[in-house]
Amino acid sequence: MTKSLKLNRLIYIIMCVAALVLASFRGGPVTYTLLFGLLLIAPIALIYLLVVYAYFKLYQVLGSKHITAYEPVSYYFVLKNEYLLNFCHISISMYSTFSYIDGLETDSKDSYELLPGESVRYDGTLICRYKGEYNTGIKAITIVDFLRLFRITYKVPEPLSVRIFPRIVKIEQPKSFPDISLTAHRENTKLNTDYDAAVREYTPGDPQKGIHWKLSAKTGKLKSRLTYGEQKRGITVFLDTKRMSKDEYVFIPLENKSLEAALALTNYFASFSIPTAVYFDQTGPTSHICSSPQDIEQTVQKLSSIKFREDENTAEALGICTEMGAFSDCMIAFLIITAIDAEVNKRLYALSNLGIKVIVYYVSYSPETGNILQMPDIKVITVHPEDDLTQIL
Repeated sequence: MTKSLKLNRLIYIIMCVAALVLASFRGGPVTYTLLFGLLLIAPIALIYLLVVYAYFKLYQVLGSKHITAYEPVSYYFVLKNEYLLNFCHISISMYSTFSYIDGLETDSKDSYELLPGESVRYDGTLICRYKGEYNTGIKAITIVDFLRLFRITYKVPEPLSVRIFPRIVKIEQPKSFPDISLTAHRENTKLNTDYDAAVREYTPGDPQKGIHWKLSAKTGKLKSRLTYGEQKRGITVFLDTKRMSKDEYVFIPLENKSLEAALALTNYFASFSIPTAVYFDQTGPTSHICSSPQDIEQTVQKLSSIKFREDENTAEALGICTEMGAFSDCMIAFLIITAIDAEVNKRLYALSNLGIKVIVYYVSYSPETGNILQMPDIKVITVHPEDDLTQIL
């Protein structure tokens, strides 16, 4: 359309110059009428654009404003002409970096034309790719006059603002860590044989008197009550909350992938009723514990509210969590980190001395494991913001 506008403007200018030269040398009512007629075209075209701007209406509706990443949500928009003139050459542009609209029949249309009083509705499905709060749907509207001389582009006055929750990626078979679901609980029968109210999945060899029959009937799966002497060992997840850039096109995918990884791990272990403690910094050490599938929804809400900050000190936050004993009694520790430096390596070295298995997920656009010192019991896995976690975790 840009080339067409330039060509039409050039033709219009040539015609105006030719009419002016003709009027200067020959004169006469016909010549001057032609000249003034050509000169009036430009202001009339501009007035037309103002009329279209004032009386063209856009309505867009989203099925929900609180949705999960990659969850299809119904979406439609309506284009309406509320004036007595024909509106032509109207085009729209969409927010496309963080979301896209699937199934619209208008995908191949460059522009729309509306008769007086006409309204047209287009239905589709909106899919948002990342966690966060951002605008989606139609971003801007472009209006071109009937002779294609002038163009006005303006942003939608009331864009669709949505809050996107991170999705839960389900891990069917772990690839980055051993399947430790069956060794999550260790019973010490020498301590006590009394039964507690807490339960876990039934494993072959459990005494029948320890089976929680009511809960087993309710869930459809055998559940065993824990004894007071049973020692539970959980999982620790450390989530780095450092914001790596001021550019939202950079930090939103990074933060989204970090949260996805934390939720995927928590959901996996919660399905086996293995307690998972997620540690992160929010101007101070903060933790959240997820012990069962019933806690997942609350965990999603909690992690979605995390604020990432540019002034976050990853090494300091990791050190504080270590001093708090976050890793002292866990089977395995998962670290989701976006920044690696010498201080972080020092904290990792201190963790390696605790004798626990540590897996580091290094989330970056260009991760290099060379930045992390090779240490015993520490495994480093690189993750790109666009990677499929089911093939990594």
